[in-house]
Amino acid sequence: MSRNSLLGLKRIFFDRIFLRSYWTWRKHPAIIVPSMLQSGLSLILQSVITLAVMLLLISEPADTQLARLFAAMISSRSGGLLGVLLNPAFWFTNIPLSTGVVVALILVALLGGGWVYSSEYGIYLEAWNSESVPISSVVSNGSRRWMSMAWTLLLSNLVTWGPAAIGLGLIVASLANINSPAGVVALLAASYAFQPLFFASLILSVFTVYSYPAVVVDGASGMGAVRRSFRVASQNLGLTLTYSIVRIIFQGLLLLVTYLANGLGVAASLSTAFIVVTLSFILTPMLHLTKSMIYYHAGQSVAETPFQISNLLWQDVMRMLPRAVWLKIRAGLGEGLRFVVGPRNLPFHAASLAALAIGIYMGYNVSVSGVGSSLLGLGAQPGHGNPDFRQFTAATPVDGVAIFLNNWFVSFATAFSGLGFGAPSFISIMFTGFTLGVLVGPQLSPSLTMFSAAILPHGIIEIPSFLLAGSAGMRLGYAALKTKFRPGPESDAYLSKTMRLAVYVVVGLAPLFFIAGLIEADVTPFVMKMFGWTF
Repeated sequence: MSRNSLLGLKRIFFDRIFLRSYWTWRKHPAIIVPSMLQSGLSLILQSVITLAVMLLLISEPADTQLARLFAAMISSRSGGLLGVLLNPAFWFTNIPLSTGVVVALILVALLGGGWVYSSEYGIYLEAWNSESVPISSVVSNGSRRWMSMAWTLLLSNLVTWGPAAIGLGLIVASLANINSPAGVVALLAASYAFQPLFFASLILSVFTVYSYPAVVVDGASGMGAVRRSFRVASQNLGLTLTYSIVRIIFQGLLLLVTYLANGLGVAASLSTAFIVVTLSFILTPMLHLTKSMIYYHAGQSVAETPFQISNLLWQDVMRMLPRAVWLKIRAGLGEGLRFVVGPRNLPFHAASLAALAIGIYMGYNVSVSGVGSSLLGLGAQPGHGNPDFRQFTAATPVDGVAIFLNNWFVSFATAFSGLGFGAPSFISIMFTGFTLGVLVGPQLSPSLTMFSAAILPHGIIEIPSFLLAGSAGMRLGYAALKTKFRPGPESDAYLSKTMRLAVYVVVGLAPLFFIAGLIEADVTPFVMKMFGWTF
């Protein structure tokens, strides 16, 4: 609770807001959609990188460093976007292209982030005060304040993480002369300077926590939103610290679950997938909604949060929530079937299939032109499978669940990245085909039969499912283009309808990815052994 009678501040109860945030999240499933859009934005950023890497490989297929970069990208331990950006091969092969990619990433992160956050925090406010929230609210809220949110996103992060960035810059600069005694002294000094600068950023993050809600609630922008966040956080410091501690506790619990699961022999990939899904679809919406409503109720014109007796939260989590999820998945299966057979969707299916075919063709060409030989030189072993699947164990089905969660989450990103006018969805499917094309090359695959044995058992379900997610993304891209070049109520309605369809289609893909994941972990290795693979 936050209360200060001397300053005339109202009472704000954290527990009331947090519990109501959960029930608001349960009542309005649409508030999860911005989290899906966030995954789509991440894939848009990745598509910029993957397109650049494919172009570099096509232009220099015999470059060993580029082959190493490609191997890192398709590895589960690649480090993501940061790992690619820190790879010297990415920078020194084509400096103009690399520079252009970084500029594009910054612009996409700011402009796309502005739209997504405007949609997210706008829909939180609407859900708090409304009986129903349609999918169209995602579009309308995103379009309403995206420029103000993008500007706030930039300045808020500069203010918050600027000190830590300065400290990190000092460390990086000192590494240039690390081989000299003066360089070692400079590195030690920079390391000592980094600690208080990083701590300063952590302190600032407590006071800038309400910057994004300020854009939606008060119509502020840039430094105005940051100042309002500082004021509300200062006036409600105990409440703000409570929110920060609760967030840390939840994230700590997820990490503890991961640690315990790994200690019990559960695959780390499953733990990671569990954290990603839990954060994206449950904790992030609840915590961000709580933060937004703390700021909202700090306003003088908003009534105090009333006390309400509600159903037990954990009873709902354990009994009612799984049933609600299954009902959404079942509805998604029906929507997905209608999407597959709908004649108006055939162009999008064709585009998705074309992206896969183009990717396979380009990947095969670069494989036989030098990439395959380079990967052999880097340690690739044709005919040797993943040793983790050498034999069936109690953990093998768990690996299948991890594969399912990862692929399902990627399908969300593939579909919702289509808001970038369809191109990211096309590039995502094309890169999947590109990877298959590289691996099917004669240097890396002993025979087409062995390659098929490694792909088809699970791929006969998994690949069409990815293509369907790509189709939904391309239809979403078409709807976005229609809204851009033919604005009006009809185009807005079509975009909202297509976004709703994309949600249900990808939700309905869950059973297919689940079956494919179990087959990939439990059945595919046995089929591979039958056709000559060793582990």
